[in-house]
Amino acid sequence: MTISSSSKIHTYIAPAKVNLSLQIGNKRADGYHELASIVGFTEFGDYLTLEISNADQLRLLGMFSTNITTPTSKNLVMRAIHTLRNHNFDIPPLKITIDKQIPVGGGLGGGSSDAATIFLALNDIFDLNLTKSYLENIALQVGADVPVCLNRDFVTMRGIGERVTVISPSAKPKYVVLTNPNFIMSTNTVFEEFDKEPLESILKRPLENWSIEQLLAGGNSLEKPAIKIYPQIGILLSTMKALYSSNEREGLSSVRMSGSGAGCFALFDDAEKANMFCRKIQGAGYWAVSTKFISNF
Repeated sequence: MTISSSSKIHTYIAPAKVNLSLQIGNKRADGYHELASIVGFTEFGDYLTLEISNADQLRLLGMFSTNITTPTSKNLVMRAIHTLRNHNFDIPPLKITIDKQIPVGGGLGGGSSDAATIFLALNDIFDLNLTKSYLENIALQVGADVPVCLNRDFVTMRGIGERVTVISPSAKPKYVVLTNPNFIMSTNTVFEEFDKEPLESILKRPLENWSIEQLLAGGNSLEKPAIKIYPQIGILLSTMKALYSSNEREGLSSVRMSGSGAGCFALFDDAEKANMFCRKIQGAGYWAVSTKFISNF
């Protein structure tokens, strides 16, 4: 989504990614897990500004920028730029400024969304005329979550996240409150805890056969292992459910952890209720933001 654009400076939003559901299957030989997920994207996100420069530069701003310790050369945004260059696209040196509004390590896809937005931005700015399928293929070289973040709508993710289909779920929410227990989680650590469960208890039914409705009702497979390692997530979810009791949505659990955590969310059909809930969560001492889902349906 382009926020502003001139002949020299272009600004885009990289929307937060919310896993409305996440089912994890068995671990593959390559170390990845099969998964199936319903994903939505929000009007809230990071802001990326691009301008042509004499040399590549990456500047990080915003309240969560100090939590990023990745060297510039390994940042997913820079890897996305180098990936296009390695595919023989003439991308000049760029100065990239990222205003980090999405919590780092919070299960809301900030880094992946930033990288996907760079792919979309460069395709737009330099008239590369790359198809979505082509972008998805090269985005997978940057990270498993990057292809899904090329979307700005509700989608299903399958495989290891590379098979993405735009959908219109019947229980489609409109507004969401995102919150975080004020710490950074390790995705690898959560998956390691998930893998400790006996094989018999790990989901065996082929995820390809799960319908949208089954996925939405299925919850998040990583929530239990995440809470086991980080009890603060369980405390946050309990706090949210207590404050949310009068706003239950029929047919879809409306308070969950997103992705591998630690970020959590609550769903609403009404903006005023979402804003009120957000203020309550903030009053309880947590970071929180109220926003709207992007949808073209």
